Amino acid sequence: MPIIILSIFVLVILFLQALAYKRLWNRGLTYNVRFSAKEAFEGDTVQLREEVANKKFLPLPWLNTRIQVPVEFTFINRNGEFIPPDGKGSSLFAIFGYTAVRRRHRFVCTRRGIYNLREAQIFASDILHTSRYEDSLMLRGELLVFPKILDDFDNLDLVYKQLDSAIMSKKIIDPDPFEFRGIRDYQPTDPLKSINFKASAIAQSLMVNIHAPTTAQKLVLVLNLDSLGPWLDPEIYEQSIRLAATLAGHYIEQGAQLSFATNGRDSITGEPMLTAGGTSGGHLYRILECLARVSTSYQRAPMVEYMQNLTDREMVYLFISPYQGEELMGAFEGLAARGVSACMVVPYIGDDIQCGSNAIAWKAG
Repeated sequence: MPIIILSIFVLVILFLQALAYKRLWNRGLTYNVRFSAKEAFEGDTVQLREEVANKKFLPLPWLNTRIQVPVEFTFINRNGEFIPPDGKGSSLFAIFGYTAVRRRHRFVCTRRGIYNLREAQIFASDILHTSRYEDSLMLRGELLVFPKILDDFDNLDLVYKQLDSAIMSKKIIDPDPFEFRGIRDYQPTDPLKSINFKASAIAQSLMVNIHAPTTAQKLVLVLNLDSLGPWLDPEIYEQSIRLAATLAGHYIEQGAQLSFATNGRDSITGEPMLTAGGTSGGHLYRILECLARVSTSYQRAPMVEYMQNLTDREMVYLFISPYQGEELMGAFEGLAARGVSACMVVPYIGDDIQCGSNAIAWKAG
């Protein structure tokens, strides 16, 4: 008789715990995943932070979470060893009632782009692991990975020297209206807007303000992603994009008013990408964002069409083009004939190549 009673008692307990878990397993359960940063560069180490909170008395001895992670993320274990990417992020938790567990997973961003956390699957079971429950949650998280800055390439110094000799000579010298240096007598060639009427009334003759000169270097950085054919190493495109990011940072630091254009398209929207001139750190951020998002898969408009429409003689156009077909180079040489200042850097991988006039070959790997 006691055995029968004990058996009934055990069955009742099993039934009650199964019923409790079926109804309450995900009540008060929260799961959050986020990146430790909003932006990073290729090669940077970032953390993926998980937090599971069980805001009820019922414990969760078996809780498994799965999220889809980009294969471009190479995770690092506690021993500092790299884990081969498989596109799946899985974690196992055992959580008591009214408890939260936090974990941090380190990974290396191996490729530029924009990455999102979209959905998570949660699996749980009761104490005896006799029943399984699952649910799906929508996640919010975005990581923008900028192209790597090529500050470790020694052969870039020669590129800088050749480009600077062509670009720096095109600076336009104008008076800076915000930099006051003094007052002098009016000359017939002075513009009327420079007259200082208060000083003229005191001196009983026309006086004008003297402003310090400022250099306005107007530069357009143009990234050409014309197709090189399916048989060539796609890494040449990535190195060209990294070179564009490096040169953008270099010339904005030099005070250039830098614009950016490319025949590539936004990998998210599929729209053309163009950034107007600017000199600030925020402007550099916008250019780096464009380079992070630019796609090498969408069909590109021929760069020849862009070159044929250039007429601004105050601008200096700096082309980065791994492609140097005959028609493209003909359009490039035609810019000089129209008085448009332009120079070109041709990244390449492998054997040395020959470039035309005003073109610089740069070995990218």
